[in-house]
Amino acid sequence: MIRRFQALVIGSGAAGYGAADRLFREGITDIALLTEGRRCGTSRNTGSDKQTYYKLSLCGDAMDCPAAMARDLCAGGGMDGDKAYAQAQESPRAFYRLLELGVPFPRDGLGGFPGYRTDHDSTRRATSVGPLTSRLMTEALERRVLGENGTPLFDSRLVTRVVTGENGVCGVIALHTPTGNYEAFEAPLVFAATGAPACVYRDSVYPVSQHGMTGVLLSAGVRLSNFAHWQYGIASTGFRWNLSGSFMQAVPRFVSADETGAEYEFLSETFPDPGERFTNIFLKGYQWPFAADRAGGSSAVDLAVHAQAAMGRRVYLDYTREPEDFTPALLSEEAREYLTACGALADTPFGRLCALNTKAAALYRENGYDLARDRLPVAVSAQHCNGGVDTDLNGETCVPGLYVLGEAAGNFGVTRPGGAALNDTQVSGFLAAAHAASRPLRAPEEAPLAAALAEAEAFRAAFREDQAVNYEEIPAAMSGCAAFIRSEAPCRELLARVETLLQAYPARHASLEKYHKDLDMLISARALLVTVLGEMPVAGSRGGAVWQTESGFAPENREYRACRTVTENGAVRFVPVAPVPRDDRPFEYFLNRLRIPENR
Repeated sequence: MIRRFQALVIGSGAAGYGAADRLFREGITDIALLTEGRRCGTSRNTGSDKQTYYKLSLCGDAMDCPAAMARDLCAGGGMDGDKAYAQAQESPRAFYRLLELGVPFPRDGLGGFPGYRTDHDSTRRATSVGPLTSRLMTEALERRVLGENGTPLFDSRLVTRVVTGENGVCGVIALHTPTGNYEAFEAPLVFAATGAPACVYRDSVYPVSQHGMTGVLLSAGVRLSNFAHWQYGIASTGFRWNLSGSFMQAVPRFVSADETGAEYEFLSETFPDPGERFTNIFLKGYQWPFAADRAGGSSAVDLAVHAQAAMGRRVYLDYTREPEDFTPALLSEEAREYLTACGALADTPFGRLCALNTKAAALYRENGYDLARDRLPVAVSAQHCNGGVDTDLNGETCVPGLYVLGEAAGNFGVTRPGGAALNDTQVSGFLAAAHAASRPLRAPEEAPLAAALAEAEAFRAAFREDQAVNYEEIPAAMSGCAAFIRSEAPCRELLARVETLLQAYPARHASLEKYHKDLDMLISARALLVTVLGEMPVAGSRGGAVWQTESGFAPENREYRACRTVTENGAVRFVPVAPVPRDDRPFEYFLNRLRIPENR
């Protein structure tokens, strides 16, 4: 049986629900939502001390405009100016829509929305509703889409194939995981909002339930943009969570322990001067992502954590007692004044954390860690992919009718201000829905979909279970050599290993679900390794990763700052980015082209 709709939205996070609601508002109401698990995505299951939403300034006397925000989005290099401008221009509309849906962003007594400084930015455009901002966004959008709009949701559907015909996308094949049956969904419009391929890394802040669908999209013929550019940072490993913001501003102890449990505070090796040491820990609060250009400053903390783990030692943050030699007087003036203004000069890191952010401490207590007495195991972990599937300004890929939104899309450059991704989940849906609604729907193509369903059913009949098949070595190796520290020989060896596994990929596994997920992981890992090896020997260390050579970390080749990378058919090319647009035509030019609908 083939189910037929005007549009399919894959994913039940902030980007998926945002797109579904916007399609509904644009008049495309015959929509189906497909999701591997309604409660499984990153939007619903991750956050930080105060998870950030980055938008145009809407408070105070800050002189802000879309062009200024666009320039800040592009500042790290590799981002197209027209996309940055659209992100900035549409951010107030997307933000106010969330307010109307009930997301309680803080405001002052005069209707403004105060902000704060986030990473990779010097303004105060950032706002937050606390550690679970994206969850509150997702829940509010879900109430609108499933409740008010009545959009049907097909849960426990793992999309295994995006089917294309002569004129573009024509639907998808999905595995209904509880029954093991394949199903076909037909639509001339498909919107994939399935997040980054979190599956490629073992050390990860992504929830275990987050997998991604990049391999499936690659098999449908899409290109990749800036796929080598990810964010990595220090995170807890038992309970996966970013240790940014207040967690670092509280200045905890960094300790490592050997197999006997003997521990020591290892950052004194990296920063012999105590004032420099404690100030750089504090700075990790809003310089949380590892940055190649801060490898000698706050990002040296990440390098030291990684070095301890590479020696087989267990690394912890300890909030129970003061770091050795610590006094607030040793901090920089900025850090000291900040803690003083917050009333956070307690005599333990835990006391400072509670003064800065009680919700942050409570979150860990709710997830099994009492930071007043428990050390917190940590690692440098993958947190966000700035790159992804290559799309145009409207989110459409090179496959007509196939749109990719949110973190699955390569919308950002080498770096981005913290919280820009949450804005993107909403803006990308606005742009894609308006673009799709502006064109006539293509006629359905049933033959390719029927053939794909028959192939899937034949594969199911031939499939054999084998519990011994295991590919966990690949994410572990990716975290070791293709995360924030990368080098050529290990990446080439790993790429050869992945190619071998793909060529011999068996028609058996522990389950059909595991078969498709591991295949997706291997395809995604291969693409990431190809991109890293095609870009970094040329462009050097930049963004969230360093390129390790025999003589040390390679410097950035700034000639390529104004380029992004496109990966297609196993090759990488550098493409000059578009500038931030500027349109100085007078207002009357646009007024005279305004078309006011009749019969209002």
